[in-house]
Amino acid sequence: MSHAAGAADPTKYSCPSYSTSIGTMPTTPAHDTTEVIVVGRGMFGAAAARHLAQGGVDVTAIGPNAYDPDHSPATLNEHDVFSSHNDEARLTRRQDRDEAWAEITARALRDYRALEDASGIDFHHDVGCLIASRPGGDSRNHDPIAQLREQGISHEYFGPGDRTWAERWPRLDFPATHATAFEPSPAGYIRPKHLIAAQETLTRRSGGTLLNDIVTGVRPLGAGAGFEIVTATGHHLRSSKVVLAAGAFTNFNHLIATPVNLELKTEVLVLGEVTPANADELASYPTVKYLTDSDVLDAIYMTPPVQYPDGRSCIKMGANICLDTNPTDLDTVQRWFRTATDDSYLELLQPALQALWPDIGFTSFRTRPCIVTYTPDRFPLIAEAQPGLVVATAGNGGGAKGSDAWGAMAAELVLGN
Repeated sequence: MSHAAGAADPTKYSCPSYSTSIGTMPTTPAHDTTEVIVVGRGMFGAAAARHLAQGGVDVTAIGPNAYDPDHSPATLNEHDVFSSHNDEARLTRRQDRDEAWAEITARALRDYRALEDASGIDFHHDVGCLIASRPGGDSRNHDPIAQLREQGISHEYFGPGDRTWAERWPRLDFPATHATAFEPSPAGYIRPKHLIAAQETLTRRSGGTLLNDIVTGVRPLGAGAGFEIVTATGHHLRSSKVVLAAGAFTNFNHLIATPVNLELKTEVLVLGEVTPANADELASYPTVKYLTDSDVLDAIYMTPPVQYPDGRSCIKMGANICLDTNPTDLDTVQRWFRTATDDSYLELLQPALQALWPDIGFTSFRTRPCIVTYTPDRFPLIAEAQPGLVVATAGNGGGAKGSDAWGAMAAELVLGN
């Protein structure tokens, strides 16, 4: 299902209809008692549930249907949650922030094709990744091109001023001060909702249960007695063990007695709409990781045009921005997801996006809110927070590409391995 970078296949890059291919994913009736309940059907939770189900565990995953087009920030109620991954594309590559991250990501990458083949759902687009940085990185980031060498990852290198890479990708532009490296397939991007759909297809096939609901309480029942799970629609379920994979909402909705040490940071994405002709032309362009010289934008990441559910094809770009904030309570987080972002974000992001594509005539721009969840050590938290309750959270800005491996680690921890 995957193909070599540069071999454009227009059908590979089109988004299947949510109503006909993904949105019909059914939920199943909840059991009153189950062996393991996974709270959260995002990328970590879906992976953990699949690995548990395929391991023969009686598992129920509870959370909003992440690929349901009717679940949006505008429909949030007082308990509701919204996934930070809820977008159409996330970068994937072998280069990562250190060798430990690179190993976990590589573990997930190796299984992408098998997941696609087993589920029948495409989610991996191996167009490669183009990385641009001043030699040595900058004051905020290590040199990602040096990390390619240190981690033994195959790549093509172009020194500062060497623009021969532009012979293949003439529409892109970087400053002459920057070195550039191309990491080939399997680097590229994944479609998060499609990856979750693939995971959940296999979970159901292995006897797992999916419940489209919001967990509003996780109550320990005493030593060795398991847990009672309460949902927004009034379900009361019991389980021997719990995997808490609630992302930015881990410390909210009475999910855990003692809050875990997490830092939330707002992030804004800009979507630059392109014409259908440009979408076809740029479909096989690589993803981009770019360390800018800007004082207001840090570490740009970008995908080639991807078709969104409304039919528009957009280049997605994100970055750390000087306007980012750190929400600490449920109401603030929900309001962030509910509210259209301020034009001040677009004033910073739009020029940066246009500078990277100087010859592309964008037809519109819009922004999307996101939240990144961090831990103090900047690794995902996969740990037993209390007897029988495993926390699997905090992508730290890079967890999506390795989510299957992080979820597998959570499943192994539940199993006592």
